[in-house]
Amino acid sequence: MNTVLLNTDVSSDGLLQYAYDNFASVFSENILEYAFAYAEIPRDQITKKQREAAQSLLKLHEIDRLRYYLERDIPEEEWDPDFLRWYEKKGVLGEIILHMILKEFKNTIPLISKMYFKDSFSQEAKGFDAVHVSQDGQTLWLGETKFYKAWKTNGVIKGGIDELVGDLKKHITKDYLTEQYVIIKRGLEAQLEHPQRAVWIEKLSKPVLLKDVFQYICIPLLCIYEDNIALDYLKAVDDAIKDADIVTHTTTLRDYYNSINTFPYRERVQTVLILMPIEAKKKLVKCMIEKIWHMQSI
Repeated sequence: MNTVLLNTDVSSDGLLQYAYDNFASVFSENILEYAFAYAEIPRDQITKKQREAAQSLLKLHEIDRLRYYLERDIPEEEWDPDFLRWYEKKGVLGEIILHMILKEFKNTIPLISKMYFKDSFSQEAKGFDAVHVSQDGQTLWLGETKFYKAWKTNGVIKGGIDELVGDLKKHITKDYLTEQYVIIKRGLEAQLEHPQRAVWIEKLSKPVLLKDVFQYICIPLLCIYEDNIALDYLKAVDDAIKDADIVTHTTTLRDYYNSINTFPYRERVQTVLILMPIEAKKKLVKCMIEKIWHMQSI
């Protein structure tokens, strides 16, 4: 289990605040790879491909109103709640964050273009939110992510973690993995540049035997949610004060995850629950949307 904290910086008025803009910049730098994986892109085509990637991953909603909000740098608190909520529900934002975390902290590389993976499914079918492999080619990372407003409902732990466990039970089955492997392999066959292409095409071509699959897959489960615990902890770090609240918080969620995880293969499948508490979902979503809007306009 891991907890990822968004860093803080000093604002122009000297106050400590989340570094949303910095995070959104790194977010935007990962959009091209998230969309196209290992496609070779000529230097003179990079700008065009960045625009295509941004346009393919999110259809911007009510563009004139969005432009009004962003060009005037209107605080997210003053946006129409229903308008902003439309973007908050878009799973692709969480998927790109998961892509970033796996690359930065687990040293993985994407296996196939996520855009191909998404376009290969019918409306009711849903694939993994991330399809990565380890640098040594030994592990296939099949990720799931939930981007939530809060992690408690009426004081009870509920929401993202419950749904992640539900996805775990639903997706790690022989039938589902067989279906996904066919689609992943088809996408990989078109990516001639991938350094592990031949290895994984061969591995994914074999009949799915769960006893074999369990030896080489890892399931990262990313839950992003609002909680002031992260900011409180980072303030304590900046002040060089030892603070154990983040440890208690993380332990509470870990124990809850373990208590509800009745996934039948829990002793065989390697899973990593990744928690990412943030101060305000709306602020982060606004920053990410702004980056996508600029990329679609270049």
